[in-house]
Amino acid sequence: MAHLSLSSLGPFQVTLDGAPVTAFESDKVRALLAYLAVEADRPHTRDKLAGLLWPERPDQDARNNLRYALSNLRKAIKDPQAAPPFLHISRQTIQFNSASDAWVDVTAFATLLKSPTQTVRELEAAVDLYRGEFLEGFSISGSVPFEEWVLFKREYLCRQVLSALHRLASTYERHGEHRRALPYAWRQVELEPWQEKAHRQLMRLLASDGQRGAALAQYEACRRALADELDVEPAPETTRLYEQIRDGVTGLGGAREQTFIHDVDKASETSPLSLTRRHLPGWRTGGMRLALAGIGVLLLGIAIMQALIFFGIASPERPIPQPGNIVAPPKGKIALLCQDVTPPQICTYETHTGQLTQVTNGLEFEEIGCLSWSPDGRKIVFDAGSAFNPTQPYHRQLYVINADGSDLRQITTADASGNTPGWSPAWSPDGEWIAFTPNKDLWLIRPDGSEPYRLFSGSEELCIGASTWSPNSQQIAFVSHECTPAALFEKVWVINRDGIAPQVVHVFERRPDYATVYWTHDGQEIVCAHTYDGEGTRLLLINADGVGEPHLIDELPFWWMPDYWPQWRKEK
Repeated sequence: MAHLSLSSLGPFQVTLDGAPVTAFESDKVRALLAYLAVEADRPHTRDKLAGLLWPERPDQDARNNLRYALSNLRKAIKDPQAAPPFLHISRQTIQFNSASDAWVDVTAFATLLKSPTQTVRELEAAVDLYRGEFLEGFSISGSVPFEEWVLFKREYLCRQVLSALHRLASTYERHGEHRRALPYAWRQVELEPWQEKAHRQLMRLLASDGQRGAALAQYEACRRALADELDVEPAPETTRLYEQIRDGVTGLGGAREQTFIHDVDKASETSPLSLTRRHLPGWRTGGMRLALAGIGVLLLGIAIMQALIFFGIASPERPIPQPGNIVAPPKGKIALLCQDVTPPQICTYETHTGQLTQVTNGLEFEEIGCLSWSPDGRKIVFDAGSAFNPTQPYHRQLYVINADGSDLRQITTADASGNTPGWSPAWSPDGEWIAFTPNKDLWLIRPDGSEPYRLFSGSEELCIGASTWSPNSQQIAFVSHECTPAALFEKVWVINRDGIAPQVVHVFERRPDYATVYWTHDGQEIVCAHTYDGEGTRLLLINADGVGEPHLIDELPFWWMPDYWPQWRKEK
């Protein structure tokens, strides 16, 4: 049986039983093989392939060229003699056979990075496969669509390896193994010299390894790279780190890169509001949504709420880094259902004054579910519909209303997803999108109801639960479970806003009764609040890149900010 090996991460190389394949008649034959091997998840029509490689030729000429190229490709890789063949060929389509005795480095790279129980060894194996940029030095003339595909894949794979390198360096840094982390930090800087996060990580590692001079020199290298490539100065965080290293400050922080770049109010460490393991997640600051386990929490009594003591509001001396164009949500205001009001209405509660205000009077929904604030605090999005009835379809829609109860607007329609379209809305911190989860999918929609599209599709077996945005509005974390009463697993996922690279970052050993997720203020970690068998809420801290072991939170770190986090409470 012939073994075919294709390497595209770096210069394109093809071997058959260990010997280089040299019988390709042209680069377009090589391009055809590269495209089919990398896009092996589906068959491709001959018309599409012809247009990809010969876009400026008449259709018939392009199809003839494809036929000749395919014939040469099959001869070069000895496809007729392979069992099973390397290519599935029909009169209409061509597909690379993933079940054949073939190895494709891009496929192996993606498989290692998508492992649901990813290990450091798998990450190291993935980055070792990345010998250089995708199809390095390879191009074909007269084929703009193919060149665009190469560029897209090249950028995507580069982002993937940069993420893996950062996760490896962070993992070793977190465990104090600075010398093992350094090669991965260096490689990030080599691949993308203008990535400040990588420069900061490298500076920390060098300083922690006793290479103070090298760490200071790295700042200068970062400054020059930013000036040459982008004509900008280093960010304040980078300069601050440089000054700390220069001044001999110790304890520069770990892999999460948070407290060392800000002045920390030390009084908060000994404040009466320091939390113990009894703390439960309560509300997201800015009135996002009640997040105690179970839907019934929305009906908690106001008297109980007035007994809560909130903390975590940032002081002017300890500002929270805000990405551009993001408005901080209003502090200390909760949106919730009014108690004992039928049909249900929306109230707001001022955490500092205890003032409860009913902002709606005329809503006529049988049931209102989750509520989420717009980042500027001017609007509320919520899901609402008929009460659950096992004998009837259970439809929900999303609605947006002004914070004073005016201008109610429905923003989803029954045909938006072909399913119950309105569940668990979450407004992005930049105000541009609302995420929602109609049972088996994750959707995005504009706040005005335009541009709805499916970001992530579950399946008949996979249902999507609660979701939450990262602080920079570029990623969404969500939970999923099997869609059966006897479901055995629950997973936490992270996906980019553009739908690229969905990744499982945690798998529960047994399925919780209820689980929801929140990001930490720096976007590096996710907390999953979950319950088991009525035992009370547990808080699990998970790295957002899925690397490292998650752990239960026994005490809330004082530096966690609440702007994109649940508000926390201490019970009296």
